Amino acid sequence: MSANTISLDIGGTNVKWGLVSPNMVLLEQGSVANQWNDVDGLVAGLAGLVAPYASQVSCVGVSVPGTVDEADPQGTVLGGGRLSYLDGAALGAELSFATSLPVTVENNGKACALGEYAAGALKGTSLGVVLVIGAGIGGGIISHGRILRGAHNFAGEFSFLRTTPFEGRLRLEDAMAGTCGWEALKREILNAKGMLDMGDVDGYALFDWINRGDADALRGLHEYSKQLCLWILNLQCVIDPEVIAVGGGISAQPALLEALITTMRAMVADLPHKEIPRPKIVACEHAGEGSLLGVAYEARRRTSKVQL
Repeated sequence: MSANTISLDIGGTNVKWGLVSPNMVLLEQGSVANQWNDVDGLVAGLAGLVAPYASQVSCVGVSVPGTVDEADPQGTVLGGGRLSYLDGAALGAELSFATSLPVTVENNGKACALGEYAAGALKGTSLGVVLVIGAGIGGGIISHGRILRGAHNFAGEFSFLRTTPFEGRLRLEDAMAGTCGWEALKREILNAKGMLDMGDVDGYALFDWINRGDADALRGLHEYSKQLCLWILNLQCVIDPEVIAVGGGISAQPALLEALITTMRAMVADLPHKEIPRPKIVACEHAGEGSLLGVAYEARRRTSKVQL
């Protein structure tokens, strides 16, 4: 049996898969549409993706939206985001039964953070943070090669940080999810350009404006950067990581990282409390494949006696 791992990253639209070598190299990868609407259908579909590689792998890693307790041998998912049918599903146990392979289930943001530790921007760090910019803010905290989970497996759920009392239903605009997610960047740029009614503008158009030096778009990017840098500075005070790696689709745009670094430099220069360290902000190295690498790393760690 090979020491390779098959990784599955379950999203609301697609399921990505990857064959990962012991030295964290993606040997093969692909994706299929997530056409399933219940647990039984999903498990059958995932087992079908694993089947061609069953003789080449020693374990399976699954990345999911939702919370998973590391100590739960069933790999039960709590929550599940848009995939509400995952809530309460013993996904690890069911997929293990269907494939006859050990299965590890992990939150997708935390898997991404592990991927950056295993083979990316956090490699060699003793304490690092990944912030994945999407509809909300995913990611995780990595301490000495392990996910920092907290007492209730909730550490690193950055989206829920908020500026208003915890009363009533969370409004995105009052939380890190709403002030730092992808829609916040879009909102700031369209507001600066006086185009808030153009809700269908995509990221390519936004960064086309930015990269062409459009003054309004640059002003919107600066306003967004101030919000994200403020949250990052707060995280630096609480966690004090060596590195904060920013991921998600828009993190691949050099203009975003440049804006964050420039804004943070100015923000820290004006701080009266000089003992607060300036956060080291970098881009994730595996914006699209981090979760595949990270869940492979975690699956091998949990199913092998070899210390990684």
